[in-house]
Amino acid sequence: MRRLTKRFIINSLDGLNLSEAIRYERYYINDNLRIQRKNNAYQKEVLDDSNNIIDKICISEDEFLSLKEKSYSEIIRDSYLFLDDNNISIKKYLGKYNGLFRVEVKFASLDEMNSYVKEDWMGEEITESPLAFDKYLGKLSDKEFHNELKKYTK
Repeated sequence: MRRLTKRFIINSLDGLNLSEAIRYERYYINDNLRIQRKNNAYQKEVLDDSNNIIDKICISEDEFLSLKEKSYSEIIRDSYLFLDDNNISIKKYLGKYNGLFRVEVKFASLDEMNSYVKEDWMGEEITESPLAFDKYLGKLSDKEFHNELKKYTK
């Protein structure tokens, strides 16, 4: 199943009409299992090889903390909805990935995705970059992350 999204980078949230932030704290246990704290809810997500969620399970804080110790990456980000278009969300990364602001645009069809013209405030497209998905972002070393980020920011 192909994901119908395009992803872009921006330099800041300044001037954007955004919802309140939802804090995500994500940990990858392996390529097909991640856990997260979304505000105060704890979840375990099973992913397919294309990074699509195939199962989402509510878990206890104790299970979350136990699995967190087995993780290979930590990703903390705030997620916002762009209030002028409910198909657009923006992720502001904190901690190790501070400085990354990722815009995600969702589409209902392949035709819609292929004909999309980005908003003027959006930067370079990063859909094929390791910055596009948390799964791949979490595998970058600090140096690789900063080198990748420099490719798309000015």
